[in-house]
Amino acid sequence: MLFRLFDSMNKSKLIIFTESSMNIGGQELQALQQMRSLSQAGFQTLLLCKPGSAIAKRAKDDGVAFQEICFRNAFHLPSFTKVIRIIRDKKPNALICHGSHDALICALAAKWATFFYSQQTAIFRIKTFQHGYPLSFSYNYLFTATLTPSSYLRSKFLVNPAIDSRKIKVLYPGIDFSRLAKNNDPLPIHLQEWLAGHPGPIIAHGAILRGEKGHSILLRALFELKKTHPDIRYVIAGEGQEKPLLEHMIGELGLGENVFLAGILQNIAPLLKVSDIAVLPSLAEPLGMFQIEAQYLGVPTIASDAGGIPETIMHQKTGLMVKAGHVQQWTDAIVWTLDHSDEAKRLAKVGREFVLAKFSLESNTTQLIELIKLAVASENETIKST
Repeated sequence: MLFRLFDSMNKSKLIIFTESSMNIGGQELQALQQMRSLSQAGFQTLLLCKPGSAIAKRAKDDGVAFQEICFRNAFHLPSFTKVIRIIRDKKPNALICHGSHDALICALAAKWATFFYSQQTAIFRIKTFQHGYPLSFSYNYLFTATLTPSSYLRSKFLVNPAIDSRKIKVLYPGIDFSRLAKNNDPLPIHLQEWLAGHPGPIIAHGAILRGEKGHSILLRALFELKKTHPDIRYVIAGEGQEKPLLEHMIGELGLGENVFLAGILQNIAPLLKVSDIAVLPSLAEPLGMFQIEAQYLGVPTIASDAGGIPETIMHQKTGLMVKAGHVQQWTDAIVWTLDHSDEAKRLAKVGREFVLAKFSLESNTTQLIELIKLAVASENETIKST
């Protein structure tokens, strides 16, 4: 049914995704998931990404079509030329751009292709953050639309009244919940061995290792929590630039026997399924997906009230929310969850139904296709009128 939305459009039905980051996190995983979902709906997809990037490796492992492009900077001429050729030769319906460098290159390449080859291609900019005051030009003129993962983040752009509100849209992420539920993969050996040697309640946290993800807040809370729960365990899944700082902090706080840096896990479900609590202590977060997946799997979840997180969890109804950065509140919330496990599991059960209704893969895919359909139709009308 989904692919019928495109019956009156370009028969190539090709959607190109682009990403210029070397790391992989929730945004990159969402892009791969959307590509798989669109492929299942009858579309062709192609990923343009940096050579040797984490998303290139994951795409290869998952059998997702990709092509490597340097995207060295936002004005990298060789990358610009390659993108123009791809647009000219493959005639995609749309480009969905995730990184800052690839987004500008692709937007300019699409404008070039429109002018010289009369090739209409919708350009979507995925924005999962907004720092400072947003300028209107790129959002109003370079991109067909900018997609944000939450109403919270959309509001951050509309503080500038010059930005056309019709060009900033919310697209909640889609999660393949059935894939999560069916995942019976074992934990990686290195994690199995560590857990076997460190019995106790497990707190799970999946996020890239960056300051705003709040790992340091949890470590400070764990330091306090260890006084009454000496066997508590905190498993951190992810990689990133903050790893050396976290390792140093773990040592300083004497948490070497309580904290395990597991690195990137191919699948997060095996960790969540053995965890007693899932946490998202972010200091800034456009939405977050880890806490959504945790609720679906019935894991008692605690999250901060930062950014768009309140759109994903209801305090004392589907889980607990605490003030971002407040160590004592985190400590208290974890203690309550450990001491009231039956009540915490009841909240998690309600959370499963909540996230299933709001963040389903089918809903995300249907909305994305409809956005592309409307955008391409608008691009065609613009071309006809010029």
